[in-house]
Amino acid sequence: MFDEIDKKILHTLSADSRKSIERLSEEVGLSPTPVRRRIKKLEDDGVIQRYTLSVDMEKLGYALTVYAFVKLQGRDRATLKKFEDKILGFPEVSNCTLVTGQHDYILTMRFETMEAYNFFLRNVLADLPGVFGIETSVVISPVKDEVPLPR
Repeated sequence: MFDEIDKKILHTLSADSRKSIERLSEEVGLSPTPVRRRIKKLEDDGVIQRYTLSVDMEKLGYALTVYAFVKLQGRDRATLKKFEDKILGFPEVSNCTLVTGQHDYILTMRFETMEAYNFFLRNVLADLPGVFGIETSVVISPVKDEVPLPR
């Protein structure tokens, strides 16, 4: 059962997953023990899958965000698996999604410079198994970046 209290817990944790149980219980209007139980159940049910860290990549020197739209030569299982297995090994790729439409995958990547992306594009991405074409979009400015939660 997923109710309004669970939604409040998720919204509060999404803003700050390090918030203490005591503070969280104040914000959702329950005592700490039931809040702990609810969080444990959300974890056990797989609703909360992990707790992550949000990092300002620009402050770490990775000011360039790039979306690469990749088209493969074929969409057979073997081609998809080879491509996905390779992508999993690249720390530059923060997100890889299989999509419908004219492209097969959308990759989100971070780089220090355009030269670094150009090198990755020409010497790594273009040489991956089954790659037929790559289109790139560079992020100018993020507008919204948050995890969508049920209201």
